[in-house]
Amino acid sequence: MFYNQNNRLNPTPITKFIAVILLGMGVAHSMNHYLEWAAVLTISTMYFINGLIKDGIRNIIVFGVLFFAPSFSVLATFPLVLKMLLSLVFVCRMFYLPYSAGKYMIKTSDVGSIISSMDALKIPSAVSIPIAVMFRFFPSFAEERNNIKMAMKIRGIDTKNPVKYLEYVLVPLLIISSNIADDIAKAAETKCIANPIKKTRYITVGVHLIDFIYISLIAAIAVGGFVC
Repeated sequence: MFYNQNNRLNPTPITKFIAVILLGMGVAHSMNHYLEWAAVLTISTMYFINGLIKDGIRNIIVFGVLFFAPSFSVLATFPLVLKMLLSLVFVCRMFYLPYSAGKYMIKTSDVGSIISSMDALKIPSAVSIPIAVMFRFFPSFAEERNNIKMAMKIRGIDTKNPVKYLEYVLVPLLIISSNIADDIAKAAETKCIANPIKKTRYITVGVHLIDFIYISLIAAIAVGGFVC
């Protein structure tokens, strides 16, 4: 579900993107456990105030599970097979904070507000148009995948089998992906996306108090991660 950017409790896409970058910079070094939880709770709170209660709770639960993953120093004492498996879990934990912030950005940003934000930053169309197409493509792709799985379930086909999954899910998805890309390209051409003149945007973005609160909290957590 996507939300219009006119909501004063929803930060602008620019603010959300900066938050993703700040948390992404902390991947290279370990962060204090309290700061990690502060970042997760901040993002979950943003989910809550935008009405995405399930996503906020899921965010806390997933990180709670990853939180107990042993560090690399502890994994060094484990058997080889167990070390390989748990290393993947710990890597997922390392990247979870920027992933969580990025997921929040995608969940609560519509394409119009993203393009308007990039126009405000004077980002060239060679960059903004592919990003807009990406935001249009992946939600449609996920929806079609769920429809295919539901159709297979109705017909009694078990998609948990890897061979059947390739045959009944991935092949239709490849064909549907091509159709989605064509439809998006046609819609873009219909709206004269190649016209070099300045476009009039129906959706405007503005900085509100929630932008300063959100980015201040994330920045404080990121700086605290470097200091600690």
